[in-house]
Amino acid sequence: MAALAAAGLSLPVVAKPDLGCRGAGVRLVRSVADLQACLQAFPHGARLLLQRLMPFEGEAGIFYCRRPGEARGRIVSITLKYFPQVTGDGRHTLRQLILDDPRAGKLSHLYLKRHTARLDEVPAPGQAAGLAFAGSHSRGAIFRNGTHLVTPEMEACFDDIARRLPEFHFGRFDVRFEDFADLQAGHGFTIVEVNGAGAESTHIRDRRTGLLQAWRDLMRQYCWLFEIGHANRARGFKAMSLTDFMRDHRREKLLTPLYPATD
Repeated sequence: MAALAAAGLSLPVVAKPDLGCRGAGVRLVRSVADLQACLQAFPHGARLLLQRLMPFEGEAGIFYCRRPGEARGRIVSITLKYFPQVTGDGRHTLRQLILDDPRAGKLSHLYLKRHTARLDEVPAPGQAAGLAFAGSHSRGAIFRNGTHLVTPEMEACFDDIARRLPEFHFGRFDVRFEDFADLQAGHGFTIVEVNGAGAESTHIRDRRTGLLQAWRDLMRQYCWLFEIGHANRARGFKAMSLTDFMRDHRREKLLTPLYPATD
């Protein structure tokens, strides 16, 4: 607790591994007991981060790219994230609501385990019961393509943020916000994660996106990435060796199954 206080943090906080993807190992830590359990559950040798909990449910993935020669970067993708939930009817238990829901029922192995202590509760009519905390598609979060909602103010804001990060040309900012209009105006949001070269334009996970369009968008993203890499090589930057890449990749694959269950 002293270390938390020294960092300007207080419970509740969010714990997440320093190495991983797709929301693996993300935990909501509300108490000292939760923190102790979380630390004990993480694999030996793995580093974890503790972040301030943002009390807003609005979450978006903002993908930014500044290609070689461009004076300003652009937001090339926005993904709006909606968290899975079921709605009470005053008659059925949370367990039954999960099992009967067309979407939640397909991930019942995740939700039933996470909500063991609440499964026999009967939510009141109209009461929303959230099922997951992490905004990950693999945990049931619904992704919607919001790229058409980019504004000049938002783009200028994220271009400024990216330029403050040394040599940041390409990646996704995951942000939380209370009012999307504020985000469009370039304020009223908090960055909860920055993803670099390995990031994905997650708008392709919108079920309304066709397979061919998803492939086109991914190939376009990879082309930009290789253009940036080629330009950086020409500027004198040295690429990571294949040995180092395989070592880091192997470490991530070994650690990910050992992380505690995602909230």
